[in-house]
Amino acid sequence: MKHKRTEHEKKIDTANHYDCLETDVREDARKSFQRQPYPTVDVAQYLAQKFKIGVDADGQEDS
Repeated sequence: MKHKRTEHEKKIDTANHYDCLETDVREDARKSFQRQPYPTVDVAQYLAQKFKIGVDADGQEDS
């Protein structure tokens, strides 16, 4: 007859599961996870670039 698992058994199984996940990582997955962060851009610069603020209709920059 099966018995219910105790809280202690559940805790041990969970810990073993997460230990396995942290140690068994493929090398290509590790490389893709350690990518360079996105470059920081000032909000004003981003909006000016996105909506072409400071550029004339012909594409020339204002002076």
